[in-house]
Amino acid sequence: MTHESLSNVEACAAPRTLTDRLFYWTDRAPWWVLVLVGLGILVFLFIISPARMMVDRQVPTVGASAAGSFVYTLEVKNAGPAEAVGISLTEELAEGLKLVSADPAPTSAEGALLQWDLSAIKAGRSTTVEITVQATGGGVPGDLVRASTSDLSWTTVSIDILRFLALGMRVTILVTLYSFILAVFMGLVAGLGRVAKQPEGLSSVLRWEFIWKGALRVAAGIAIYYVLAQFVDRAPALTTRLVIVLAVLLYLAPRVLHPYTMATMYVEVFRGIPMLVQVLYLGFVIRPFVKTFLSEALGTQVEFSEFNAAVLGLGLGYGAYIAEVFRAGIQSIHRGQMEAARSLGMNYSQAMRHVILPQAIRRVLPPLANDGVALLKDSSFVSVLSVADLTRQGRLYMSRTYRAFESWNMVAVSYLVMTFLFSGLARALERRMSQGER
Repeated sequence: MTHESLSNVEACAAPRTLTDRLFYWTDRAPWWVLVLVGLGILVFLFIISPARMMVDRQVPTVGASAAGSFVYTLEVKNAGPAEAVGISLTEELAEGLKLVSADPAPTSAEGALLQWDLSAIKAGRSTTVEITVQATGGGVPGDLVRASTSDLSWTTVSIDILRFLALGMRVTILVTLYSFILAVFMGLVAGLGRVAKQPEGLSSVLRWEFIWKGALRVAAGIAIYYVLAQFVDRAPALTTRLVIVLAVLLYLAPRVLHPYTMATMYVEVFRGIPMLVQVLYLGFVIRPFVKTFLSEALGTQVEFSEFNAAVLGLGLGYGAYIAEVFRAGIQSIHRGQMEAARSLGMNYSQAMRHVILPQAIRRVLPPLANDGVALLKDSSFVSVLSVADLTRQGRLYMSRTYRAFESWNMVAVSYLVMTFLFSGLARALERRMSQGER
């Protein structure tokens, strides 16, 4: 291809119109740059956009005697693009002026210091305060009024919402962090149980060796329970029904308490129940039962807060999903790795801890990050337990101010920012841990 042909190709590829240049730039820019630009626009529209408030003092132009009274006005204007809320206007009357009345009436009046808590003022709007004063001495009203001083404080709706949501953000982050730690721990334990050797079938419980060992377990267990019941006042009596239940549990203990059986039961049960139902069950069923049982058993009041119930509900629920992530990661490691570790003299636990798990963890980081982001979003379920998370705080602000549009916009933007930051941290950790494999 000649130099002239290359020039023609470059000329055709170069953007010509403004639209072409815009899409050309977006095609070449990294995806995270576009996300940051979008978040920046949202932050500017909902947070940084200011309200510019000013006070216009209108004074009378006529004279006043010592016994006369006159009216002057304070016009509070909003010249900014955002609505102003939480407006506080303070007026300190100059020496020689005495308050007669004001419309609207001041929220507080201490001597010459007057304060009004004004309602919200939208962009381009204003509100007027009329103050009737009496001159205690001679003088020009305009000069006396101009000697008075005003102070104005305000905030925007977005900043006011953010201040109200600050506690909810902190609680949401704590619930997510504690629940994720619990979920990873439960998922790792259950995942190891899922890759353990499966127990024999139910037919094995009818073998002679299992029968006589089971009979010994039943006899020893019932005897121990009978002895302990003599020292515990509130222990259930050994009825026929209780003896049958204990006997069956003790007889089948080697099969029921097997790591694979327990892990499988945990995964199937918690994955089969919706997350919201789990949170509600922990909060309104397990929590009162545990508080009552432990309080009676220990003889003192036991605290089990809604926050703890929420963490347990989310942690146990997501632990079942993370268990399958760990199971898949462990089984993705070739079995030759385990055989090589065992041939070097390692036992099963040593080979799993030093050889298999370090490789599996690197492979499960992406799905773990996805589960972490999903857990952050599902933490909104804890609001049903009256936990003051971000969702509940947004609902409270909306119920107090009737600003549904602004409240839920800010809640949505807050969740979006938190999930984006969490995803970025997960990707950075993944890249750092994958450097050793290159």
